[in-house]
Amino acid sequence: MELGKIMRFNSDVVVNWLVRGIIAFTRLFAYRTRVKLFGFIASYVVAPLFGFIKKAVRNLQLVHPEMSASEARKIAHEVAANFGKNMIENYSKHDVAAALKPENIGGAGYDQMMAAIAEGRPVMLVSGHIGNYEAMRIALYTLGYQSACLFRPASNPHFDEHYTQNYGYLTGPAFPQSRKGFLGFTRHLREGGIATMLFDVRATQYEDVDFFGIPAPTSDVPAKIAMKTGALFVPCFAHRGPDGMTHHIEFETPIEHRASYEMMAEMSARLEAQVRRYPAQWLWFHDRWGTAEVRAQRVAAKLETAASGGDATELNTTNNKDH
Repeated sequence: MELGKIMRFNSDVVVNWLVRGIIAFTRLFAYRTRVKLFGFIASYVVAPLFGFIKKAVRNLQLVHPEMSASEARKIAHEVAANFGKNMIENYSKHDVAAALKPENIGGAGYDQMMAAIAEGRPVMLVSGHIGNYEAMRIALYTLGYQSACLFRPASNPHFDEHYTQNYGYLTGPAFPQSRKGFLGFTRHLREGGIATMLFDVRATQYEDVDFFGIPAPTSDVPAKIAMKTGALFVPCFAHRGPDGMTHHIEFETPIEHRASYEMMAEMSARLEAQVRRYPAQWLWFHDRWGTAEVRAQRVAAKLETAASGGDATELNTTNNKDH
């Protein structure tokens, strides 16, 4: 085995056991203490160590140039705490389900969604990385329904083993982002199932959709799958209550089927409205827009394509950041 591969193997094993150890340690505590402890560790140990606070500050000030560095850092730490809470909650799904209050599950599109489920119509729930996005599947479980999801396998094969199992635990089938996974996901919908999908990732081979007034590469796959299967396209968002523990699940008015990027532009606007309401609960350290250099390169590529008589909206890059 090459030295590089040996070092990678050893580091993957160490990281896996470190994460498992932290999870096992926090599970010695009561649920509320466990969640708060994991949030604290993520916010003040993990996020600063791996540069996530700096990334979040950079993105916050990109969108809000008037925001001070101290305010941006405060939000960034809250974002990291939310992410840490999500992680341990997703290893404590029974506890989350028990804590979910029926009165906190609703929204303007709830009745339409339930009517579609009753008549056997496929339902596609689309969301972003806000609140605990897995809580919407847990909410469906408490209502008596299973739902499928698409997930990106972890790059660490040792961690991925229990990470993958956890996605499918309790809430329904989980399909990896692969050709086979997409086929299984689509089949689940065609058969009248409920499926969930997150869309707010930087997918560089797709067109730009404005997010906070800044072009962001956005996949139109969720819209295309919904139209292909005839699924009701329902924006769904989770957010934490003031205590940082309770979850509120909002099923919004469905988006009508039309041109795929028109659907995704509306979906992006819906998410932006949620992020403006709950700025500390969205994953600001994700590289949603790319660096200034990357954004400039995309603009230049569009102008070059337009000048040559092509479609300026068609970009085909090999560096896909769809994650």
